[in-house]
Amino acid sequence: MALTLSAIEARVIASLVEKSITTPQYYPLSVNALVSACNQKSARDPLMSLSDGDVGSTLIRLEELRVAKREDQLSRVPKWRHRFHHELLIKEPAMAVLVTLMLRGPQTLSELRSNAMGLGGPSEAAAVQAVLADLSDRAQPLVGALSRQSGQSAQRYTQLISPEAASGYTTGPIEAEPTSALSAGGPSLSERMAALEARVAELEAKLGPLLS
Repeated sequence: MALTLSAIEARVIASLVEKSITTPQYYPLSVNALVSACNQKSARDPLMSLSDGDVGSTLIRLEELRVAKREDQLSRVPKWRHRFHHELLIKEPAMAVLVTLMLRGPQTLSELRSNAMGLGGPSEAAAVQAVLADLSDRAQPLVGALSRQSGQSAQRYTQLISPEAASGYTTGPIEAEPTSALSAGGPSLSERMAALEARVAELEAKLGPLLS
């Protein structure tokens, strides 16, 4: 069965997946911790301002979809973990790429490589390209290539699991990028900014439970 999520559902489950990787010591997450993750000012596009009620009701819906699971026995406060990879039958590198697109919106291949590495994504652009091709070549395509707008030199990609979040974009099949785009040397400005954002997000995640 195809899995289709709203923009809020996509943000909640992607944030849950992200924190399971970047801050495993605080995982599974309480609703309060997950609200902070969803509303981060860094590594999020678009920015959201979700309430405890928004996230709590969304988690119940995600549990019905079998992509999230509530665990009460570990703490007096109910905590949640994801089952995203089990339901979609994807491995860590592909999940890292998909979740990065769900959290940060459309990205170029270079940006996606840099942003997804912290979640276990491929370190080489060619490998990211292969993951994108695999995710698009499914009964339910999970990613697509955006139609290139005037003035854009690099191809951009988006997730398709949340049509609501991806609305306004025209997508097509994933095609191989020129060799120069896959083998470009040192990190670009966007890659350096992405790495800095990832570091800030990691620090926010570590401080969040201490401040809540």
